[in-house]
Amino acid sequence: MKMNCRSVLVFAAGAFALGLSACSNSSSNPQEIRTAAQTANAGNFTSVYYLGDSLTAGFQSDSLIDTSQPNGWANLVAKQVGFPIALPLIAPPGAPNQITLVSLSPLVLGELPGTTTGRDDFTQQPTDVAVPGALTNDVLNTLPLLAPTTGQQELNQLVLGYPGFGYGVTRSQAQQAAAANPTTIFLWIGNNDVLVADETGMPSSMTPLATFTTQYQQLINYLEENTNAHLIIANIPDVTAVPYLTPAAYVLAETSAETGVPVANLSAILGITTGDLVNPTGTAEIPLILAGQQAGPITDSGFLSAAEVVTVQTMVTAYNGVIASNAKQAGATLVDINALFAQTSANGITENGITGTTAFLGGAFSLDGIHPTNTGYAVLANKFIDTINSSLSKTYADVNVAAIAAVDPLFPPYPGHHALKRQDKGVAPMTMPQLPASARQSLHEIFGPRE
Repeated sequence: MKMNCRSVLVFAAGAFALGLSACSNSSSNPQEIRTAAQTANAGNFTSVYYLGDSLTAGFQSDSLIDTSQPNGWANLVAKQVGFPIALPLIAPPGAPNQITLVSLSPLVLGELPGTTTGRDDFTQQPTDVAVPGALTNDVLNTLPLLAPTTGQQELNQLVLGYPGFGYGVTRSQAQQAAAANPTTIFLWIGNNDVLVADETGMPSSMTPLATFTTQYQQLINYLEENTNAHLIIANIPDVTAVPYLTPAAYVLAETSAETGVPVANLSAILGITTGDLVNPTGTAEIPLILAGQQAGPITDSGFLSAAEVVTVQTMVTAYNGVIASNAKQAGATLVDINALFAQTSANGITENGITGTTAFLGGAFSLDGIHPTNTGYAVLANKFIDTINSSLSKTYADVNVAAIAAVDPLFPPYPGHHALKRQDKGVAPMTMPQLPASARQSLHEIFGPRE
């Protein structure tokens, strides 16, 4: 990951004004008073914090970058509902360098050149402190480091380190929220605890259910005991249904068309079959195997077998049970992103007479195959708004998704989209293309297993 992590003391000193509001009540049970305040704050958006991972940070095409962050669902909800938000905006080319679409025919992906100078404003305290790559445990316990050594640690520093470093203060996401004691906290976490299986090809890399249960409960308890905020909590979508993973049937069909080798023979050589899902590691291995430069089959890290797909989906269901239970116990508002994603996968996103899909370059997902486009984020924003309206008796208007889709460079009909192989024939989506090597490495550092 290319970043220029500047000295944390370069910005002008000033008063670091965040402080935890304390309940000054003589009751023998102060938590009852705090709980009453949390209940009273349901629907109160006077001050808001966002906690979570890349999806809440507005990450797009493998980058946290100031040209994309404002298009994230968090910022859209804030604008639509009418409360202030401060984003930790990152200067181009982003962190990591954002993936770009070089050519549609042939399909070639590249990256923005250069090195980011870091935060646009090192002195501003963000209220969206979600960190790309964050696991459930990170929200409560992971602090920014002065001298990060990995891409994940660099993102922690960029989002969480400023302006606190300048005043000798380091706080985790949850600790920053507790210091500000907002009236509402949006929390969407747990995605990366299961998404890691997509990147590694191994369900064993997921956070064990018992560990996730403990960590999630600890996080909710901390927020309940240290803030007066009403919690708005989102659950986890089916992470096996993202275009970062390509059905093996499509991979085999396209490879057969390109090489002339029968599908059955390719299946035996590559070790994949219908029902399996191949990730970019696997697709990168295919030409090496066919050229005799690597022994077949595709390595275990390159795909999820059909049985492993079921294992991951089962874990998502179990995690969502934990999230729902904790949300109910905390009196939180639960946003069912899992149901939204299932609906979007089945029906697509129809705007301006065009139906976008969840396939690669179909309109819902950006160029990393994991994170939404501007249009996808707008759909997410409306799910949060609609849930707020129905659960908290509000009447906020939805985001105008059609207007966003009309100018979204990754929602069809973008220039040249009909040149996409197979895309204009109404049949199977294309295989996830080869990512630049540095992008594959950055995705591994951020969303892969912690080393």
